[in-house]
Formats: sequence, structure tokens, C-alpha cells
Amino acid sequence: LFSLLWSSFFIYNSVGSIDENALQNLSLVINLAKEIQIKSSGKDADPEELAQYFPSFLWVVRDFALKLVDQAGHPISTKEYLENSLNPQKGVSDAVESKNRIRRLIKHFFRERDCQTMVRPLEDEK
Repeated sequence: LFSLLWSSFFIYNSVGSIDENALQNLSLVINLAKEIQIKSSGKDADPEELAQYFPSFLWVVRDFALKLVDQAGHPISTKEYLENSLNPQKGVSDAVESKNRIRRLIKHFFRERDCQTMVRPLEDEK
């Protein structure tokens, strides 16, 4: 985590698509940051203060096979795909709230964020 805070750029690499499992894996970094924030201050510290030290964030999605389109079928950018994936889920259950908490924290701590997708490499490119 300290290397993350000392970096100017954080590249997160996942496979397939941005789904709940990928968000859950990334939440480990966010939760560690919150834990350090609380332990270092001995009290509830201002989350804005810690967020200013987080680097720019690039999510690289390997073996990506989805079409980048919105619900109306219009093309979207990879950044829009990331932002759409970070939108809150609908529902009121504890599970939905937990998922939305992760999304809020990612958006809060990584204020500058982008996404790049890479298709699965082919053996025979003919």
C-alpha cells in the first residue's frame, strides 16, 4: 500500500471484464488505505486528506471480449465503460450496499481514472 501512495500512477490488471469479482479484489487496496488512515491518526481522520495522496488509476482489462456500447447500442469509450461499472447498483440489501460502498470508495480515492482493454491474443492472426 505504501508503494501505491508513493506512486504517481497505479495500474490494475484484470482479466475478462469489470465485474463484481474484479471490484472486490480491488477493494482490498481501498480497505487497507482506510485502515492505515484510521490507525495512523488514532481517530477518524478526514478521508479527503488521504485521497489527495492517491495516484492516477488505470484499469487494464485483458482478454476483453465485450462490445463497448451503452444500453441504447451507441458506442462508448473505455473510460465510459469504467465509469458505468462504478455506478451504484440498485437495491437495498446489505449485499448491494456493500457493493456500492466499494464503488464509492474507488471513485473517492482514485479521482483520476481511466481504462484500457486488450483483446485476447491470437495464435494465428490470418
